[in-house]
Amino acid sequence: MNVASWGRFGLLAALWGCSFALIKVSLDAFEPLQVAFGRLLVGATVVIAIIAVKRLSAPTRKVWGHVAVASVFGNVLPFFLFAYGEQYATASIAGVIQGATPLVTMGVAAAALTDDKPTARKVTGLLGGFAGLVLVVGPWRADGFGSVEGQLACVGAAASYAVSFVYVRRFIAPHKLPALSVTAGQLVSAAVITGPVLALTTGWTPSGDVTAKPVLALLVLGAASTGLAFALLNRLIADVGPTTASGVNYLVPVFSVIVGATVLGETISWNVPVGGAVVIAALALAEGRLSSLTQRSTKNDDAPAADPKPETERVR
Repeated sequence: MNVASWGRFGLLAALWGCSFALIKVSLDAFEPLQVAFGRLLVGATVVIAIIAVKRLSAPTRKVWGHVAVASVFGNVLPFFLFAYGEQYATASIAGVIQGATPLVTMGVAAAALTDDKPTARKVTGLLGGFAGLVLVVGPWRADGFGSVEGQLACVGAAASYAVSFVYVRRFIAPHKLPALSVTAGQLVSAAVITGPVLALTTGWTPSGDVTAKPVLALLVLGAASTGLAFALLNRLIADVGPTTASGVNYLVPVFSVIVGATVLGETISWNVPVGGAVVIAALALAEGRLSSLTQRSTKNDDAPAADPKPETERVR
């Protein structure tokens, strides 16, 4: 990757990693479903503005049904579940649990897609990832049922993301639509679905004092960690490919833990970083990144010794 791509890679990881702290702050004034709706509304506005500037077309009518289903699993449920979960769990734990999403996706894909069958490496990675997830949740350390409830809500959010990814791959990807247009369609659909649900259940009245801090957190969550982040992801995929871009999942938990500890003052017990490291290692194994790294290292070890001549003499 060039310098610009590395910059987008780091910024995307930071935006997604910070989203959990932003959710936590937003909850000071808003209910979880209000946070989800506000995030969707602002994020959709940003992405629509981007596709208008780029003059990209909206998804065709025949795929809007699939886009709506994908929005439920990829936006409505996870945005709500993470916000709900963070009422009881820390932002750090939520971020580490999100890091397990690719592992869950592999499991769902193996069960639902005929062209993505499990291998010994993937199964080993999935089992290791599950063990790491148990370490992160740390049920033996839970301070009452509420903490476990919150962490399980975050696990549910990660699982919902996984279902969405597989659904998009199965029913939307074959149409070869611009990814940013699909993202805009998902955010708009999710906002349209969430609005009436919010009106009929939680209502529009904030749960706390509407001060500048939670309002700003919600705006940044929607504009930067949702709208801008999706735009960065699509640009990164176009520049370096989906496999390299997916490596951002390794850094999101790191940012969430750092921000949670430094900005929110959250206490980090040993099981969170240890479990997070197990999840990341399991993800690397399941994706074949460890074997690729070993192969590159072996090739370097077997390579002939460097020509002792100066660079100016070797390059003519």
